[in-house]
Amino acid sequence: MKKQALSFLIAAILLASPSAFSQKGIKGLVDAEKAFAAFTSTHTIKEGFLQYMDSAGIIFRQGKPTPALDFYQQQKAGTAILTWEPAFAVVSASGDFGITTGPYEIRATSLQDTVIARGSFSSVWQINKQGVWKNLADLGVSYKTTLPAVKQVQEIILPAATSTGGVAFEEVLALDKKFNAALKEKNSGALLMYLPADSWLNMEGEKPINGDKMIGNVLMHIPETVSLESVAGNISVTDDMAYVYGSVTNGTKKENYLRVWINRNKKWHVIMQTIKW
Repeated sequence: MKKQALSFLIAAILLASPSAFSQKGIKGLVDAEKAFAAFTSTHTIKEGFLQYMDSAGIIFRQGKPTPALDFYQQQKAGTAILTWEPAFAVVSASGDFGITTGPYEIRATSLQDTVIARGSFSSVWQINKQGVWKNLADLGVSYKTTLPAVKQVQEIILPAATSTGGVAFEEVLALDKKFNAALKEKNSGALLMYLPADSWLNMEGEKPINGDKMIGNVLMHIPETVSLESVAGNISVTDDMAYVYGSVTNGTKKENYLRVWINRNKKWHVIMQTIKW
């Protein structure tokens, strides 16, 4: 009888633990994002981010990267309800590093309330030392367009040995700086060199944009008063995926961007970027 009770207790603990559902690969990544959204929809936004952000995870506040746990620990729990779902996900060959993006909605106090804000989120994820998927960086943009419900998550799994090995994050950071320079110079040819056909763009005031030519056209029309500067980021253990975040300056206003690079067929491309300005 005691053994049976103990078995039930262990099972209950496993079911309640996020690590019980953590697994490498695209399924584990998508499941982690969905679990984050499900938890937050029935708890406060504060509780959701404290539960799923990494200890080194960052969010962005008025142009500054901010430690997420520190920020939310100091915040009072509000009544707003935040819901979202992943629409696009990419995972590294190692299966423990990836990104997700998709639409979100905010309601005042309950799921039955009218939507008061909407947009798209972008998140960088990594499995921590405890074997649990945690959010490393999170940035969202807003827009007014109502998007249809996501029928199926678009997924990219990077194949093994996509890089030449030994890639340092500084190399990706240098590419990111070149991308920003091309953006400033309105050099469409240079931009398209780094944009694959399956690239994804989230930009303030615009619904998500897909495809190299569509994204290139939108980026070319960013006002000349807007400038982007690379700051920092990190790279996967298999050197095939990296994220870079930076500042976006528009006159006296400062915001941020988050850009994700992948090494596919021995060439670095921008697979997703989110620009808030």
